Order: sequence, then structure tokens, then C-alpha cells
Amino acid sequence: MHRAPDLFAMLLFAALTAAPSRAQTPDPDEARIDDLIVASHILAHEGILDSFGHVSARSAKNPNHFFMPRAMPPALISRSDIVEVDLDCKPVAADAPRLNGERYIHCEVYKARNDVQSVIHTHDLAVIPFGVAGVPLRPVVVQAGFLPPETPLFEIRDANPSAARRGMLVLDAHLGAALAKTLGANPVVLMRGHGEAVVGRSVREATVRTIYTHIDAQAQRTALALSPHITALDSAELAANAAENFDAERPWQNYKARLPGGR
Repeated sequence: MHRAPDLFAMLLFAALTAAPSRAQTPDPDEARIDDLIVASHILAHEGILDSFGHVSARSAKNPNHFFMPRAMPPALISRSDIVEVDLDCKPVAADAPRLNGERYIHCEVYKARNDVQSVIHTHDLAVIPFGVAGVPLRPVVVQAGFLPPETPLFEIRDANPSAARRGMLVLDAHLGAALAKTLGANPVVLMRGHGEAVVGRSVREATVRTIYTHIDAQAQRTALALSPHITALDSAELAANAAENFDAERPWQNYKARLPGGR
């Protein structure tokens, strides 16, 4: 005698067979957060991020939000330290921990540049001299061919001329917007006596750009010690470099493998 299929068994089978496909769908924001954490560890390990720099990633699901660590050393960041922030620089969660004061660098760059998916702020000692010596940072190594002929310099005194309010930190939306304006369409902006801000179309690209800006600054400073006359990449070489669409993935995997434990 033929029996009708058991409805409960059919529903259970459907649920069990559907579950793996849902589980295999990665959360795009979690993927970006994982890259943010790895980037923080890479840049700290390479001596580019100190105790106060920070990496952020725009949300893939809500472009008006981004993720960045609470105020803490980049080398120690874990998933529990990541805070979701809106473009007014306010944490989404009411009970969020203390944020980095210079989060306005990130908020205002994200507002100004829809193409930017990651922002990195460092106090790179290889870069800082070019912001204080009147010597422009130029692209002198091929892997830094993403740089413009002269990297723009943000002078905070111009953005905040009041002596009563003057400081070196970007602690409000006005200063953040001024920095974003100086950055313009470029990948890097120097900050006089302070460091730099680097942007990218992904966390990985921004990280690799930060590393090669560091390498380029070291190379240029070494060349200048040999001669005041240096040869930077010219417009044709920069255009060819852009056309080659330098892939960040190889250096990302290399620097990730250099971490203790290959994290």
C-alpha cells in the first residue's frame, strides 16, 4: 500500500539540505573586518603603525558606516575591539568603547570619496621628514608608481589658523574635511609633522600602498643622501604603471606570511 510522504520528514530534509548553503555564504563585512585586523597586525609588525595609528574599512552592506578599532595599540587588535561607526563619526552601538580621537580622518575621507573602501593613518617615521623638510615625496620606485608626481601635504595651520585652537591632531569634522580636500583624488596625503593618510579600494590595497609609500620614502631619502638630484618616475612611466593595474594580492600574502604564525 502506497503511503503519502511524512510532512515533518519532508520539512526536516529541506531544512537540513538548505542549511549548508546558507552557512557557506560569507558575510562581506566580516571578511572586511578580518582584513582590517590582519592589516593592523601587518603594519605594526613592519614598524609602520605605532601605538596610535589606525586602519578602517567601509561597510560593504551599508556604505554610510565603517569599521575601525577602539582606541588601542594596532598590534593587539582582535575582533572584539572593532566598532561600527557612522559618517558623523558616532558609534552605532550606544555602549561602544572609547574610539580613536582622529576618527574624523576616516569619516570625512569616506564622505568625500565614494571609491574609497579603506583608510589608514600612520605616523610612519620614513614619511614624516618629507612633510617637514620642504622636500616633496615623489615616486622613485616602480612599486610606488601609484603615487602622484608630488604627494600633497596637509598643513593643519592653514585649516586651523586660530592659535587658541591650534594642535596637530585631526579631532573634528572641519579638520577632517580639510584633510580630505587636500587628499583630493590621490591615494596618499602627507600630514606635516604627523604622518600620512592612505586610501584604497580595499583594505588590502590600502595596506600595500602604505607599505610601498614607506619603501619609496626610504629609497628617496637614501638617494638624496647621495645626491640632491634624483630621478623620479615620469608621466609616461606613471601612466604605464597605472595601465598595468598593480595587483595588491601578492604583497598582501607575502606580508601576511611574515607575521608570527603566518596570521
